[in-house]
Amino acid sequence: MHDTPTTWSSGLSGHTFGVPADPRTPVIAGVGQVTKRPDASDRDTRTEPLALMGHALELAGSDAAGSGTARSSLLDRIDELTAIPSFVWRARDPARAVAETLGLTARSTRLTFAGGTVPQSAVFDAASRIASGELDVAVVVGAEAIKSRDLARRQGERVAWHLEAEDVAEAPVVFDVPDAMNDHERAVGLVVPAHAYALIEHARRRARGLARTEHLAVLGALAARMSQVASRNELAWLRDPVDAASVTTPSAANRMIAAPYTKLLTSNVVVDMGAAIIVCSLDAARAAGVRDDQLVFPCAGASAREQWLLSERDELSVSLAMRACARQLFGEVPPSVDDLALLDLYSCFPCAVQLAGDALGIDVLTDERPPSVTGGMTFFGGPGNNYVTHSIATMTERLRRSPGATGLVTALGWYASTHSWGTYSTSPPRGGFRATSVQADVDAVPLRAADPGYSGPALVESYTVVHDRDGLATRAIVSLRTPSGARRLFATDDRDVAAGFMADDPLGGRAVVGAESISLV
Repeated sequence: MHDTPTTWSSGLSGHTFGVPADPRTPVIAGVGQVTKRPDASDRDTRTEPLALMGHALELAGSDAAGSGTARSSLLDRIDELTAIPSFVWRARDPARAVAETLGLTARSTRLTFAGGTVPQSAVFDAASRIASGELDVAVVVGAEAIKSRDLARRQGERVAWHLEAEDVAEAPVVFDVPDAMNDHERAVGLVVPAHAYALIEHARRRARGLARTEHLAVLGALAARMSQVASRNELAWLRDPVDAASVTTPSAANRMIAAPYTKLLTSNVVVDMGAAIIVCSLDAARAAGVRDDQLVFPCAGASAREQWLLSERDELSVSLAMRACARQLFGEVPPSVDDLALLDLYSCFPCAVQLAGDALGIDVLTDERPPSVTGGMTFFGGPGNNYVTHSIATMTERLRRSPGATGLVTALGWYASTHSWGTYSTSPPRGGFRATSVQADVDAVPLRAADPGYSGPALVESYTVVHDRDGLATRAIVSLRTPSGARRLFATDDRDVAAGFMADDPLGGRAVVGAESISLV
């Protein structure tokens, strides 16, 4: 290893950024992504998470080697291999399984807890430990094969995927969080993410004073902008551009899920996709022959948990954690294009993108920077817990084409509960990589009292109406503010009430709520 910092050169036309680069500086040396589209009529085209993980890691190794066939020597010296858990493959140690499949040896293997932030958390963790000298080479890998699983189910078959031996030890689980929902929130139906995010969406609409038609126009325009990005991404699951009206208009192919969300306004999890990232020290990258113009530096990270339970959040229309992350990374002034050239704002539902834009102080509809480098989780694809592995990989590829530029990747998990923001660049960060918790900023805001037993007059803070597969309104879920300012969550399966909410749009209006009934005033 080098004992003293060296000046970093991009390797492009002799350009030197003049920043001392310590040999322990963490870098992303290789990335790999794979999208497989199985043919419903051909069983042989189905795949499984392990195969997708292996393929993605092979591609990352080739990427680091700078060749379409060679495998980087970095894969022969992995200190830690971290797997992102699959929704459809339960394995004791998936990281070990992928290593064995490729004939690799990792000094240690880990499995993350579930959640959308975990890929970025794993990259931050690897970068911090590389900088401290604990690790030299780390890999993050994950995949989903929900499309192949669903095709098998439709044909009455069970998938025959890799089974580990019973004596394989379970991998240690990292980045776990407490239960993100209490019993009352479950009882009203918020355990389904689309229902919870729809409440956040309508609360944000109320805070901005938008009529239904105005709000739907915003959601449609945002989705159409995302689809344009996906249309240019050969790895995207849905590449045909869509117009705003077709996104927000319910149809047989685009059914209403939970108002205002149609299917094309939700994350598309029915995909077969995998991604891998190789993170190592600058010294290890150079020893392996990775070209300087291939390297992307994790610059800074910020993370926090939102006020934990939805029913106790001070406001549903803002994200305290996102605001704190944005302030930590960019201060109080919205970052200019010169400061921040590329964005990938987590996009499981439209409100997640909009809340991130609010925190940054930008309009995600009109800003010259598209809000995603992938095309977003509807059109690119939302492979479960692993989307952010793809967004970091795509950001890496985009930054390589823009020397000196900086990109932002935001991640969130559960019910907008966990948040992780990270910046990346082809230039090393002055002072080295830093990942900072901004939890104190969130915790400084008092919680709102929850009053699940309240009866009486109340203000409709937010609502959603759940629809069945035939497009019929089946359940109304309402967030109410009591005269004391407490929050009461209420749900009813009375279809007449649900249909009435769709017809009357009670947002911001008055209601009288009882133990098992609600009426609009």
